[in-house]
Amino acid sequence: MSSSGKDTLLINKIMAGILTAGLVFWCANRIAGIVVPDEAPKVAAIPITGLQTAAPPAAPAGPASIIPLIATADVAKGAAFVQQQCSACHTLTSGGANGLGPNLYGVMGSPMFAGSFSYSSAVKAKASGNWTYDNMNLWLTDPQTYAPGTAMSYAGIKNTQTRADAIAYLRSLAATPIPLPTPAEVQAASAAPASAPAGAAPAGAPPPGAAAAPSIDTLFATADISKGQALVQQQCAACHSFTKGGAAGVGPNLYGIVGAKMFSQTGFTYSAAVKSKAGGTWTPDTMSAWLQNPAGFAPGTMMGYPGVKNDASRANVIAYLNSNSDKPLKLPGTK
Repeated sequence: MSSSGKDTLLINKIMAGILTAGLVFWCANRIAGIVVPDEAPKVAAIPITGLQTAAPPAAPAGPASIIPLIATADVAKGAAFVQQQCSACHTLTSGGANGLGPNLYGVMGSPMFAGSFSYSSAVKAKASGNWTYDNMNLWLTDPQTYAPGTAMSYAGIKNTQTRADAIAYLRSLAATPIPLPTPAEVQAASAAPASAPAGAAPAGAPPPGAAAAPSIDTLFATADISKGQALVQQQCAACHSFTKGGAAGVGPNLYGIVGAKMFSQTGFTYSAAVKSKAGGTWTPDTMSAWLQNPAGFAPGTMMGYPGVKNDASRANVIAYLNSNSDKPLKLPGTK
């Protein structure tokens, strides 16, 4: 320190402090790079089990092939089914005029969505080649999935055997039916599909921990009659009438159905499968069970409609059917 009281080495001390701090920082960084490398190791030091890369969601399974069933399909059952389900919209005779849908005589083996009928742009986009067993199988399983936006509101034939019977009958509607599948085609189509992994939840089952769907009785208070009417007109009007005193069609007239006797309408011929249920009452609960899954409610029923699976939509439909009556019932949960 000088006589004036100033430290002549002050600048040197500051510079030394800065250099020392930089050296400490550099050393710490080098040590950290050795202890914690910035590159992932090729082999984990501590393997962690139970963690897997998420697999992409599996594509929805398509319908079961009907190729192995065609040769032994029941043409008579197919004819009865088609007459009941399709004849309201389609003619089935040679040279028959188009109706709401095209004439179906000779459809198997003919060009897809071709001819004099005015098809929607949705199905025209799918027109490729001829109607084979495979593409007819896909179309009849679910028209809306096969050609989104199609004007055909039919929900499809979900039962594989019924679908095979119907297609076998359509095959017979021709002066020269298309050939039956060859043994090689049957063998290829009979290959067993991959089974679901052990412990996998059934298709359509809610995920673990998911809340159970509310009882439909709790949904009537908020049911939308106009939405129910729209769904009924779209899905049911081709087969059923809804006016008081209306004639039965492919299915019975549905005016006043809620609260009426089950499968007992005068003048309509019911199948043996549903006659065993006749005499009961169409309560909201029995109507819900029937509309959710007709084939499950009355196994063997000729009604090929797959059902209204959504609880709220089913409540809307029942609320509309109940309102379409001289004496509507008081639905559960309503005032």
